[in-house]
Amino acid sequence: MFGDWTGLTVLLYVLGIVLLVIEGIVPGFGLPGIAGVICVIISIIMITSNLYDALLLIISTIAIFVIIIAGLYKLGYGSKYLKFLILDKEQKREEGYTSSNKDYSSYLGKVGVTETPLRPSGVVIIEGNRVNAQSEGNFISKDSKVIVTHVDGMKIIVKNYEEES
Repeated sequence: MFGDWTGLTVLLYVLGIVLLVIEGIVPGFGLPGIAGVICVIISIIMITSNLYDALLLIISTIAIFVIIIAGLYKLGYGSKYLKFLILDKEQKREEGYTSSNKDYSSYLGKVGVTETPLRPSGVVIIEGNRVNAQSEGNFISKDSKVIVTHVDGMKIIVKNYEEES
């Protein structure tokens, strides 16, 4: 039925299956998946002599792959076999991990000058500080005076200062 199963064909086939399983566990379609598909295809070409045998082997490969992935998911990501794949370290502030959560509420009502055009977002200088800002939807040209009308977390909303007066 199938051609010659040499050591190289078996190695390529098993390596392809392993790489496909790794790709099935780790998100994305990257190098392991592509390399696994290539290994399986090369091994199938080396083994089979006709199209029917090749299709049968491809279908069985897909079935093996699905069974292995389903079994690994059934074990769960918390299992001792899959622990090495999971990042379980928390990024705590005490260990030096910080986000750039600045409090911009002090800018509310302040006047600044646009450093870049706001289409609708860009850079504004307020009290000597460069901050990212967003207009209320309209275009504001560079070097225009603006006033902060609203602050929502890290989002600073501005409008032309002339509109305010």
